Amino acid sequence: MRIEKKLTQEAISGLAMGVRTYQKIESGVNAPNLESIFLIATALGVHPKELLNVSIASEEKSRKK
Repeated sequence: MRIEKKLTQEAISGLAMGVRTYQKIESGVNAPNLESIFLIATALGVHPKELLNVSIASEEKSRKK
């Protein structure tokens, strides 16, 4: 979603979350907590549910390969 919206990792993390923290969430190294999910969703302009649906859909595609 971030890339589709042409946003940088810095733009998503903003002042509320460190860029490194966001990078670890995006790469799958760390799982986001609820607060992070809401911060990222707000920065992307989407409902938090949309972020959770993307993660599930991506995992299903990976399993099918």
